[in-house]
Amino acid sequence: MSTHQTDVVVVGAGAAGLAAARGLHERRVDFLILEARERIGGRAYTIPSSDGAFPIELGAEFIHGEAPQTHALLRESGEAALQTAAADFVLRNGRLERGSDRWSAVERLFGSVDLGAPDRSVDALLEGARRSGYSDDELRTARTFIEGFEAAITSDAGSVALARQWRAGVDTSPSRPDGGYGPLLAFLAKPLGDRLRLNARVEEIRWSRSGAYVRAVGGEELVQIEARRVIVTVPAGVLHAGDVRFTPPLPARTRAALDAIAMGPVVKVMLEFESAFWETVDAGRFRDAGFFQAFECEIPTLWTRLPQRIPLLAAWAGGGAVARLEARGADAIAEALATCRSLFPSVDVRAKLRAVHMHDWQTDPLSRGAYSYLRVGGGDARDALALPVDDTLFFAGEATSADDPGTVEGALRSGERAVAQVL
Repeated sequence: MSTHQTDVVVVGAGAAGLAAARGLHERRVDFLILEARERIGGRAYTIPSSDGAFPIELGAEFIHGEAPQTHALLRESGEAALQTAAADFVLRNGRLERGSDRWSAVERLFGSVDLGAPDRSVDALLEGARRSGYSDDELRTARTFIEGFEAAITSDAGSVALARQWRAGVDTSPSRPDGGYGPLLAFLAKPLGDRLRLNARVEEIRWSRSGAYVRAVGGEELVQIEARRVIVTVPAGVLHAGDVRFTPPLPARTRAALDAIAMGPVVKVMLEFESAFWETVDAGRFRDAGFFQAFECEIPTLWTRLPQRIPLLAAWAGGGAVARLEARGADAIAEALATCRSLFPSVDVRAKLRAVHMHDWQTDPLSRGAYSYLRVGGGDARDALALPVDDTLFFAGEATSADDPGTVEGALRSGERAVAQVL
């Protein structure tokens, strides 16, 4: 075992961990940042296309809301953000039709929630809406969209928390980094030098009010680091699984906050084609399409990279859709191609396929889910998780962001908030 000393250990080199490390570096605080993966980024995972011509996002892709910190970092790093406003199409009775506003059904649903009443599941909310006269199409649209957008299991997700989030304003026209999130996160990591250690999986944090010992495994080496403070940025799913052991156990307040936060499952299949064939199908009717929705398909949502005209379709299943895939033992790639065939029956999509890239975030042992949602009765669990523990343990990550949960913006801001707490 090798032993080191530092002021602060940052656990995890995703967006939150890198933002925290940057803050410590700028303030000349001695630190080490430990990342279990062979790469930085965590749930932001950018790879090149098979020909290297464009980025492929297997994880985080969009920029939601004003996102001031994300945009500031993009400008600082010389990267640009592209607006994604484009047409939506929905498959009805075997034909693609222009979709009505895909947000309106969900906004109407969450607008009916009494924020002062006892919390109930989204399933219960949908059942109440059915009795109130919502059409089957409205309910199906709302459920599919909540599962996809929030990565939520609707029997588990609390309706009050989601209603508050939607009433605060949900961005209906997100943007995305032109070159993917990879360059932005590499920009954050660049000045860290040997303070950033990859392939260093933290197994145990022994802590007290006077400091902590962090034990990590890197290859065949066991490393122990003595630190005054620890910023923990690993996903809530990893904390739920007990993959990082805390000695003594975390206090009841922190455990209760964690129990109220669930990690939503997501399967993302990126389909590279020889050409953007959908732009020429049906006399170019879908040339400016951004999203395709096929409610009857196991993977119900596809999107393009407009305004970039790239031969790539993202196939997305979130929340309950993933649970149904798993229950059937379905192959996600086969289901993504089946959705394509349903949308474009005149095209031999498999013959036009050039490459496939897939990531199942629920089965990834270093994430155990894509991003978080609050369970029924979750209340202020995110704020509670963000509270320091004995001025030694500090938690960051999108799950601790009450304002921007489930986003890179929320992760970045949580890392900066943790540094302020540490200082």
